Amino acid sequence: MTDERAQFTSSLDLSKHPMINVKEKLKEQYYFILEYFVKNQFDHKFTDARLEQYRTMLLIKGGPSEKNLKTAGCIKSMINSRLQPWRKKYRYWLLCDIALILMNEERTDRAAEEMMSYMSKRRQQKFAILLRALKDDNMDISHLAFAETMVEQYRKNRRFGEQTLHRYIVTANMSAGKSTLINALTGKLLARTSQEVCTGNVCYIYNKVFEDGGIHLENEALTINADQRELDNFSWDLKTSIAAYFQTISHTEQRFCIIDTPGVNSAMNQNHGKISREALSAESYERVIYVFNASKLGTDEEIAHLRWISENVPKEKIIFVVNKLDNFKSADDSISDSMEGVRNDLAAFGFEHPILCPISAYFALLIKMKANGRQMTDDEMDEYALYLKKFKKPAYDLSGYYENAQVEAGDSEILSMSKKCGLYGLEKILFGGTT
Repeated sequence: MTDERAQFTSSLDLSKHPMINVKEKLKEQYYFILEYFVKNQFDHKFTDARLEQYRTMLLIKGGPSEKNLKTAGCIKSMINSRLQPWRKKYRYWLLCDIALILMNEERTDRAAEEMMSYMSKRRQQKFAILLRALKDDNMDISHLAFAETMVEQYRKNRRFGEQTLHRYIVTANMSAGKSTLINALTGKLLARTSQEVCTGNVCYIYNKVFEDGGIHLENEALTINADQRELDNFSWDLKTSIAAYFQTISHTEQRFCIIDTPGVNSAMNQNHGKISREALSAESYERVIYVFNASKLGTDEEIAHLRWISENVPKEKIIFVVNKLDNFKSADDSISDSMEGVRNDLAAFGFEHPILCPISAYFALLIKMKANGRQMTDDEMDEYALYLKKFKKPAYDLSGYYENAQVEAGDSEILSMSKKCGLYGLEKILFGGTT
């Protein structure tokens, strides 16, 4: 893998690591040998952060207890011990951990070559089998059952990193619900939603291949276990990167990056519109997700941004998302009439066959919170019940605006509501995947 983001977006689950239950002295020796081989190949802030995960997992405190812990004798005693042959597992675990931290085939090969310099020829040959198994998914590793879980973690990350990265850039005027939509798509509160701290720069949100409980945040500093407080308070003065597992309704293992941009009509900061339009002009992306507020269609600000988009972005790249349709009152408003009106307005700007996706992003977010077992406030639970009642009414059913998104007998409440609020259909367009 050569993609520089492969390491930042990698998943790592250490909860069942085989070194957790060994003696403290062995944990310490294992960690510092791991650190030695990793840093010999790539001394970087992300490898430092990953190594800190291992320190925490192994309960390593302070520096090495022996000055010569990294000497050839110490390394050889762990990976090529003649007196303690049961230690053979350690060299396999070490290579898996090195590979999982570096997430780079060339560097891992070099580390393995250095490790093998401490081994006998016979052990080198057996050790090389594991190195090949990391690269070849078809190799049988049943004889390495003690390392199978670690090998599978690496293989998943390797396959994931080898895929094409699909990049989608999101743009909208203020109050369109752009951040809520991003949170609904990812299933996590990654984008800020309050207007006081709205997006002030470009933020790159990457998905990870499997859920490991960690959210990676790179801003002024790098953390791979960002909590909600850190996500809510990092500075927008710098471009930011976030990596997290996307909790989608339709599971997918494709790679994605959602590029979040500032609202283009910020009254508090006129520079936000400039940042957004520069990103739309300079970034590489497959799709633009343009978010409308269904309650504010046809405003001067919307027309101005739509005109700029029509003149500066290839029309075939744009997906139009009509949000906040849940605010409509069935007695006074018609969703179908509003959707037809949007289609006519877009035609006036040259969009003859636009991709038009209606959604209630907030209900979609509540659905994800409930589906993923996220703790909800009393207000959120009340709102979920209210939206559930509303979207059971035919007038609010948005599934008909999408292909192959209709509710079927046997669908769970989560699945049927995700179809009716537009989430399921939009995810299928963006992420594909299987239910």
